[in-house]
Amino acid sequence: MPVVQVSLLSGRSKEQKKAMADEITETVHKHSGAPKDVITVIFQDVGTDSWAAGGTLFEDR
Repeated sequence: MPVVQVSLLSGRSKEQKKAMADEITETVHKHSGAPKDVITVIFQDVGTDSWAAGGTLFEDR
């Protein structure tokens, strides 16, 4: 039962997440052989005040 966790900056629409989940599921199925109905995709929305790159918060960029 593959589980894929995707962390994203907040702001993606339901439609965008649905499209990503579909493509991720297809890719995992293709390369692992796992049935699509047991592949789980979890989205974690992270605020720009809680994500930094290069020591700088995204909200400060």
